[in-house]
Amino acid sequence: MNQPALSRGLLILLAPVLLALAASPADAQKQTFPETVTAVKRDQKWWTGQLRLAREYGQKALVGLQNAPTDEGSPIDESVHQAARDTYVLIRAAQAGVTGALSDDKWRDPILELTARRVTEAWHLSRTAVDKAQSSLPRQEYLEVSVRDLTRSMRLLDQVLIILP
Repeated sequence: MNQPALSRGLLILLAPVLLALAASPADAQKQTFPETVTAVKRDQKWWTGQLRLAREYGQKALVGLQNAPTDEGSPIDESVHQAARDTYVLIRAAQAGVTGALSDDKWRDPILELTARRVTEAWHLSRTAVDKAQSSLPRQEYLEVSVRDLTRSMRLLDQVLIILP
Protein backbone atom coordinates (compact mmCIF):
# COMPACT_ATOMS: atom_id res chain seq x y z
CA MET A 1 0.00 0.00 0.00
CA ASN A 2 1.42 3.41 -0.91
CA GLN A 3 1.75 6.33 1.50
CA PRO A 4 -1.18 8.54 0.22
CA ALA A 5 -3.57 5.59 0.29
CA LEU A 6 -2.49 4.73 3.83
CA SER A 7 -3.01 8.35 4.93
CA ARG A 8 -6.48 8.46 3.40
CA GLY A 9 -7.35 5.15 5.04
CA LEU A 10 -6.30 6.42 8.46
CA LEU A 11 -8.20 9.66 7.92
CA ILE A 12 -11.35 7.72 7.02
CA LEU A 13 -10.99 5.60 10.15
CA LEU A 14 -10.24 8.54 12.45
CA ALA A 15 -12.78 11.00 11.01
CA PRO A 16 -15.77 9.66 13.02
CA VAL A 17 -13.70 9.73 16.21
CA LEU A 18 -12.57 13.30 15.58
CA LEU A 19 -16.10 14.41 14.75
CA ALA A 20 -17.43 12.80 17.93
CA LEU A 21 -14.83 14.61 20.00
CA ALA A 22 -15.58 17.91 18.32
CA ALA A 23 -19.32 17.46 18.82
CA SER A 24 -19.10 16.57 22.51
CA PRO A 25 -20.29 19.32 24.85
CA ALA A 26 -17.72 21.57 26.42
CA ASP A 27 -16.99 21.15 30.08
CA ALA A 28 -19.54 23.06 32.10
CA GLN A 29 -18.84 24.95 35.28
CA LYS A 30 -17.95 22.70 38.17
CA GLN A 31 -21.03 22.54 40.36
CA THR A 32 -22.10 20.88 43.57
CA PHE A 33 -25.70 20.17 42.59
CA PRO A 34 -27.21 17.09 41.00
CA GLU A 35 -28.46 17.71 37.47
CA THR A 36 -32.04 17.57 38.70
CA VAL A 37 -31.51 20.87 40.57
CA THR A 38 -30.13 22.66 37.52
CA ALA A 39 -32.61 21.19 35.06
CA VAL A 40 -34.23 23.75 32.79
CA LYS A 41 -37.99 23.91 33.18
CA ARG A 42 -40.43 26.52 32.02
CA ASP A 43 -42.46 26.23 35.20
CA GLN A 44 -42.32 29.49 37.15
CA LYS A 45 -42.22 27.77 40.54
CA TRP A 46 -39.23 25.74 39.37
CA TRP A 47 -37.07 28.61 38.19
CA THR A 48 -38.16 30.79 41.10
CA GLY A 49 -36.75 28.10 43.38
CA GLN A 50 -33.53 28.09 41.37
CA LEU A 51 -33.29 31.87 41.75
CA ARG A 52 -33.86 31.64 45.51
CA LEU A 53 -31.10 29.05 45.77
CA ALA A 54 -28.85 31.18 43.53
CA ARG A 55 -29.49 34.11 45.84
CA GLU A 56 -28.42 32.02 48.83
CA TYR A 57 -25.19 30.84 47.19
CA GLY A 58 -24.52 34.27 45.72
CA GLN A 59 -24.69 35.78 49.18
CA LYS A 60 -22.18 33.20 50.46
CA ALA A 61 -19.85 34.04 47.58
CA LEU A 62 -20.27 37.75 48.16
CA VAL A 63 -19.43 37.52 51.86
CA GLY A 64 -16.44 35.33 51.02
CA LEU A 65 -15.15 37.78 48.41
CA GLN A 66 -15.64 40.74 50.74
CA ASN A 67 -13.61 38.96 53.43
CA ALA A 68 -10.99 37.48 51.10
CA PRO A 69 -7.33 38.37 51.62
CA THR A 70 -6.18 41.14 49.30
CA ASP A 71 -2.55 40.04 49.14
CA GLU A 72 -1.56 37.89 46.17
CA GLY A 73 0.23 35.33 48.34
CA SER A 74 -2.86 34.09 50.16
CA PRO A 75 -5.29 32.03 48.09
CA ILE A 76 -8.99 32.73 48.14
CA ASP A 77 -10.85 29.86 49.77
CA GLU A 78 -12.08 27.40 47.12
CA SER A 79 -15.53 27.35 48.76
CA VAL A 80 -15.92 31.02 47.79
CA HIS A 81 -15.13 30.27 44.15
CA GLN A 82 -17.45 27.24 44.27
CA ALA A 83 -20.30 29.32 45.67
CA ALA A 84 -19.77 31.80 42.82
CA ARG A 85 -19.81 28.96 40.26
CA ASP A 86 -22.95 27.48 41.80
CA THR A 87 -24.62 30.89 41.70
CA TYR A 88 -23.77 31.28 38.03
CA VAL A 89 -25.03 27.77 37.15
CA LEU A 90 -28.32 28.26 38.98
CA ILE A 91 -28.98 31.65 37.40
CA ARG A 92 -28.10 30.25 33.99
CA ALA A 93 -30.59 27.39 34.43
CA ALA A 94 -33.31 29.74 35.69
CA GLN A 95 -32.61 32.17 32.85
CA ALA A 96 -33.14 29.40 30.30
CA GLY A 97 -36.43 28.52 31.99
CA VAL A 98 -37.61 32.13 32.05
CA THR A 99 -36.66 32.57 28.39
CA GLY A 100 -38.55 29.40 27.51
CA ALA A 101 -41.61 30.57 29.43
CA LEU A 102 -41.40 33.91 27.66
CA SER A 103 -41.30 32.25 24.26
CA ASP A 104 -44.40 30.19 25.21
CA ASP A 105 -46.26 33.31 26.34
CA LYS A 106 -49.10 33.94 23.88
CA TRP A 107 -49.99 37.25 25.47
CA ARG A 108 -47.05 39.47 26.20
CA ASP A 109 -46.75 39.53 29.96
CA PRO A 110 -44.78 42.67 30.90
CA ILE A 111 -43.81 41.17 34.29
CA LEU A 112 -42.37 38.10 32.58
CA GLU A 113 -40.47 40.29 30.10
CA LEU A 114 -39.07 42.39 32.95
CA THR A 115 -38.16 39.21 34.81
CA ALA A 116 -36.36 37.82 31.77
CA ARG A 117 -34.33 41.02 31.33
CA ARG A 118 -33.32 41.19 34.97
CA VAL A 119 -32.45 37.51 35.25
CA THR A 120 -30.36 37.72 32.07
CA GLU A 121 -28.52 40.77 33.43
CA ALA A 122 -27.99 39.03 36.79
CA TRP A 123 -26.63 36.01 34.95
CA HIS A 124 -24.11 38.11 33.02
CA LEU A 125 -23.02 39.94 36.16
CA SER A 126 -22.57 36.69 38.07
CA ARG A 127 -19.97 35.62 35.51
CA THR A 128 -17.41 38.13 36.70
CA ALA A 129 -16.39 36.33 39.89
CA VAL A 130 -16.20 33.05 37.97
CA ASP A 131 -14.53 34.15 34.74
CA LYS A 132 -12.03 36.58 36.22
CA ALA A 133 -10.89 34.22 39.01
CA GLN A 134 -8.18 32.79 36.76
CA SER A 135 -7.37 36.05 34.98
CA SER A 136 -4.26 38.13 35.33
CA LEU A 137 -6.07 40.87 37.22
CA PRO A 138 -4.37 41.99 40.42
CA ARG A 139 -6.15 40.49 43.43
CA GLN A 140 -7.48 43.80 44.72
CA GLU A 141 -8.97 44.68 41.33
CA TYR A 142 -10.48 41.19 40.94
CA LEU A 143 -12.13 41.47 44.35
CA GLU A 144 -13.47 44.97 43.70
CA VAL A 145 -14.96 44.06 40.32
CA SER A 146 -16.33 40.74 41.55
CA VAL A 147 -17.95 42.27 44.64
CA ARG A 148 -19.43 45.10 42.58
CA ASP A 149 -20.92 42.81 39.92
CA LEU A 150 -22.09 40.11 42.31
CA THR A 151 -23.75 42.74 44.52
CA ARG A 152 -25.60 44.08 41.48
CA SER A 153 -26.55 40.55 40.45
CA MET A 154 -27.98 39.83 43.90
CA ARG A 155 -29.99 43.08 43.83
CA LEU A 156 -31.48 42.09 40.49
CA LEU A 157 -32.43 38.68 41.87
CA ASP A 158 -34.03 40.39 44.89
CA GLN A 159 -36.08 42.57 42.54
CA VAL A 160 -37.20 39.56 40.54
CA LEU A 161 -38.11 37.55 43.62
CA ILE A 162 -40.13 40.47 45.01
CA ILE A 163 -42.23 40.96 41.87
CA LEU A 164 -42.97 37.28 41.34
CA PRO A 165 -45.88 35.68 43.17
